Amino acid sequence: MGQPPMGPPPKRSGGAIIALIVGGALVLVLLIAVALVIVVRGGSEPTPAERLRAAAGGLSSARAMTFKGSFGTTTSGLNGELKITKGGRILGDVTADGSQMTLLSVDDDLFVKANRSYWERQTSLLTTPYYLKDGQQWGRVSTTEIDLSFKRKLTPAALASEMRSNTSYRLTERETTVGGRKAVRVASSLASFYLTDDDDHPELLRYESSYPRVAADVTVRSGSAGYATVTEIRNRIGELKDSFDVHSLPSIASWDDTPCKANSNSCRVRGQVRPPVDTTSSTTIEVRFTLRAGTTTGRELGNCTKSITVSSSTPQWVACDVTGSAWRSFSRGSETRYYMSAQFKVSGASDSDIQRMQAALDQE
Repeated sequence: MGQPPMGPPPKRSGGAIIALIVGGALVLVLLIAVALVIVVRGGSEPTPAERLRAAAGGLSSARAMTFKGSFGTTTSGLNGELKITKGGRILGDVTADGSQMTLLSVDDDLFVKANRSYWERQTSLLTTPYYLKDGQQWGRVSTTEIDLSFKRKLTPAALASEMRSNTSYRLTERETTVGGRKAVRVASSLASFYLTDDDDHPELLRYESSYPRVAADVTVRSGSAGYATVTEIRNRIGELKDSFDVHSLPSIASWDDTPCKANSNSCRVRGQVRPPVDTTSSTTIEVRFTLRAGTTTGRELGNCTKSITVSSSTPQWVACDVTGSAWRSFSRGSETRYYMSAQFKVSGASDSDIQRMQAALDQE
């Protein structure tokens, strides 16, 4: 007998294995694709508008900012460094109108610490005020004399608001550097913002604006650095106790013309001082009386100083005694005619003014 016929070959399970392998490969491909999509999307650079919004958010906690550059017009602007608090108070060392000075602005009060030549240009008197000395001195100036219109744009909140509002304009960006640091310049038709090259937490490094004109490097001061700025301003306000106001001009309403005695050791000078017409609060006026022999330009016989405190423009009598060898010699000589004159130093800030300005910093 021959061998029985062979049965059909056994079924292989290879199809299931192949299908499983193919299916597994498909899953793997999908996972890789998803991973690639996640990586690609997560690594994309922020748009210029996104950079501005992120940087604006970083200003919210700032107590102050430091700007170093130029401010205002080319003819009457400032150059130097300004520290501006979130409340708009300003302290800085700048150059203005060819003079180096320290500038202090607290609300509606503006003070400058400058040298003698600057104050001589500011006064309208024919003679140099007796209280001007060599070195820098604090004095009050009108807010119209130094253009600080830009300060409303440079507080942390105002600058953050401008950055956000600029996101609605057409923006351009390019890589650059600021102070040796890599930066991204984001610009609109209104302003340019130089930000650190940080996609997640960009910081403002420089700000440029065409109106008001500002071009300055920026340092954001938060936490202890911001507190230090406020403390520095508070200390500078305390220095104003010796300040003056060159534009506030009292005058003599009348003189007591009682002659001084011959052969005397002193001469009492008495005049009625008329305070400035705009005096409405407590103001200290230092009066310096001077005696001269013969004519208004004759040799000086001596002087004396007396201070009064006024709260209105109502005239007040002031008196003090001139003493010294020059007067004693004159009163014993043959000359009998002498002239009296007065100069005034009006305080730039009273004690209450200083307390008020320092109290305003508590809001910072």
